Amino acid sequence: MPLSAVLLLVRIGDSTGESVRWVLTWLIAVLLPGTLLWRALAGGRSLTQDLGFGAVLGLAWQLAVWAICTALGLPLLQWAFVAGLLLFFAFNKALRPPVAAPPRWWHVLLVSSLLLAMVRTVLVLLRPVPLPPLPATRHQDIWYQLGLVQQLLHDVTPRDPWVLGEPLIYHWFATASMASGSVMADVRPATVLIHQWPLTMLLTLVLVGWAAGELLSERKWAAPLAGLLAGVLPGAIQLVNTPTANMSAAQVVQGPTGTMAAVVMLGLLGPTVLILRRQAGRGVWTVMVLMLALATGTKPTLLPIMLAGCLLAGGVAWVAEREAPWRIAALTGVTATFLLASSFALTGSTGGSRFQLLAALRVQPYYQAVTGDKSYPATGNWVLPSLEHGDARMILFAVVLVTYYLLVDAPRLLTLLGMKMSPMRRDPAYWWISGCVAAGTGVTLVFSHTGYSEYHFLGAILALGIVGVVAVGVNLAGQTRPRDLVIVAVAGLATAVALYLFWPTDTETHTVARAAAGLLAPFGVLALVGSLVILGINRTRQAASAAVQVIVLTVAASLPVQFIVIGDALRDASKPLPPPNIEYRTYLTREEQSAMLWLSKHLEPNDVAVSNVFCMPVPYRPGCPNDAYWMSGLSGVQMWMGGWAYAPANLAATEHKHSFLLQQSPWPDRVLDSRIAVEKPSEAHLAKLAGDVGVTLIIGDLRAGPVSPKLDQLAIPIYRNQDIRIYRLK
Repeated sequence: MPLSAVLLLVRIGDSTGESVRWVLTWLIAVLLPGTLLWRALAGGRSLTQDLGFGAVLGLAWQLAVWAICTALGLPLLQWAFVAGLLLFFAFNKALRPPVAAPPRWWHVLLVSSLLLAMVRTVLVLLRPVPLPPLPATRHQDIWYQLGLVQQLLHDVTPRDPWVLGEPLIYHWFATASMASGSVMADVRPATVLIHQWPLTMLLTLVLVGWAAGELLSERKWAAPLAGLLAGVLPGAIQLVNTPTANMSAAQVVQGPTGTMAAVVMLGLLGPTVLILRRQAGRGVWTVMVLMLALATGTKPTLLPIMLAGCLLAGGVAWVAEREAPWRIAALTGVTATFLLASSFALTGSTGGSRFQLLAALRVQPYYQAVTGDKSYPATGNWVLPSLEHGDARMILFAVVLVTYYLLVDAPRLLTLLGMKMSPMRRDPAYWWISGCVAAGTGVTLVFSHTGYSEYHFLGAILALGIVGVVAVGVNLAGQTRPRDLVIVAVAGLATAVALYLFWPTDTETHTVARAAAGLLAPFGVLALVGSLVILGINRTRQAASAAVQVIVLTVAASLPVQFIVIGDALRDASKPLPPPNIEYRTYLTREEQSAMLWLSKHLEPNDVAVSNVFCMPVPYRPGCPNDAYWMSGLSGVQMWMGGWAYAPANLAATEHKHSFLLQQSPWPDRVLDSRIAVEKPSEAHLAKLAGDVGVTLIIGDLRAGPVSPKLDQLAIPIYRNQDIRIYRLK
């Protein structure tokens, strides 16, 4: 498996040496310590659970060690901590309880799962995003996250890299994990973020999927099925070619916090289930605290979802056990405490967010064409603007879109069957996971974010929900004949394939009737076929038998599009990537990137830069998209004024009336002074910036506008190429 990971990374342009060092660092410094700690604290239940939950606990260990060593100014000291822990366990055999060796099929299926997951992720997600300095169009969030990694290489309390003097209020644990690995493996931060960290996080997702499936269902054979559906073939029910539904457990390169959130949410299942089932000792509670701390800075969506699950499980347990469930009350209290603590410094990017009913429908298929509503996210009153006047046609359309949203997510929502079917309904673990899935799905429909990040609530529970439905199905599988399950699986697969290949689609849909037909009719066909098949083979009409058959049919119907995606990626793997669209707004030239990579190697302590780049595309004008983060992202330089889109002051200034991307900077004087320094410099102006602000560098981008030749006399030229000029102030 490690060799396959290295070969796949090298195949898409990564350095062999860097790839080897990165994979070994993850194995030695994250996976192995986490596995040993989980086994010691939780008792060593199985190798599946040790590896899966240990991989997540290893992230908490990694961040704790990174914080200590980085605060001391000795980031490479992390290796000493790793060596110390491994030696400690080597000389304390009592902390390594024996675990039965898994059977041969376990090894074969685990290796196959990890290999298929890596091939899918590398070819579908990572290969289309080339490493700098190749000219390309990349999502602007990549540079934002990369700027955070650059800060966290040296500082435990990061500042805003794009606005000098402003605190960074953001959930940055994912980028801290990258910074730790970058230092320990000696790999460039851009390579870590764009290719290497997503791959090892994918391996973690598969491993913890196996662990969660086994623990929740209490059946070993459920582990590979849960890992397959959570990390290898993640997706929703997409029955037609268009519109597409991208629900892949948040596995996206530009969204590392969402990727890590899906992993941590599954990791939380481990100690939570043991606590709910009264199987937890002090060690499990220690793990619980560590994982909740990890969740605190991973994504603001995690703890509210966790809290909802605890409240539902606690309420049901109170009624069922006829006494106060103090273990669940304690878990709820600890979760609430971490949630309160996170609100002060680690919930950044939530500025401008609010409760707004059905705001998430703005990005559902055909919404703008049918409603004519092109309002910016988070604008309007308490309900979506198209519904404010109570128009019956718009209300009907909203019902259509909500129904479509729920149907697409049906494989996860079937987890809720655990609250009704025996024996799961007597197990508080199933009430907890049902509460989490319902919360993640429901909150998405009542919350509004300036950048549609309400969908991160849904993304956090996609992998968790599929593990839940696998556990429910596994528990019910004995209520029906295996032959019947094969029949309904084939029916689901065949129907989904036929719909994808032959269902007519109308991309010009602009009426409620056409939207309803295009979005819901394919699901109606699947429901009809499924009903006929299930009723035909289910003569006893047992609820449990029908329920597991519905689960199998639904999950099977979600698979064809996943195989199609992988097949297309394999087909294109031997072809060169298409040339980038130089007209696209996030396009960066090789010269722009090369200049910043050069600067990253020549920075001096406390360097502060001004530039003429604030927007993408680069030419500045009032109202341009102000999310240019690539200069600091690639170089690590502190900007006096860079992009301001995600700054809390800018998000709050929208007042639910404007787009956060198109507003004037909250610091207009900085924008003006920066432009003057590049375009119309004077000795007095540069002296003022150097003396009052501490500016030491001027970076001019010729694609953004004119760069004054006077800078050659007023400052010291230190770098130039076709697009970029860099000067150091005298």
